Amino acid sequence: KTTTAEERADAEALKQGTASSVAEGECESSTLDDFESVDISPSGTFKYVLIEAQDPQGNTKHLVRGYRDSEYHVYAARPTVEKLRDMGMSARVLGGGRLKHAPQQKTLHLWGKSHSFGREDKSVTQSVCQEFYPGYKVTWENGGY
Repeated sequence: KTTTAEERADAEALKQGTASSVAEGECESSTLDDFESVDISPSGTFKYVLIEAQDPQGNTKHLVRGYRDSEYHVYAARPTVEKLRDMGMSARVLGGGRLKHAPQQKTLHLWGKSHSFGREDKSVTQSVCQEFYPGYKVTWENGGY
């Protein structure tokens, strides 16, 4: 499904957003460790994004987000990006694609790209997912949309 004007506007707003103005030290109790590296639907085929999060100290963490009920990539990214920014951290969507999660076969397959955010480095997404799902076979390809 291609994008709509509303989705493109939402994606642009997410790209242009900046960290909320949070008082110095206000987010000390919140760290990147509070965010699971992977949060995806338990099974199925759906859109996903790769987010780069950074705390005020400059530490970074890659996060993979994808949900069966997210019609567009921006809606998979927005809850996490907004939460990070509300906590005084920065977040940038590096790109996305589609993901097939087959838990019974213990496989994840990544492919394609996001019309709004582009194609991320799939090897990074693969690495994040492989670390989170050590018993899975995680594969990827750049083809498709």
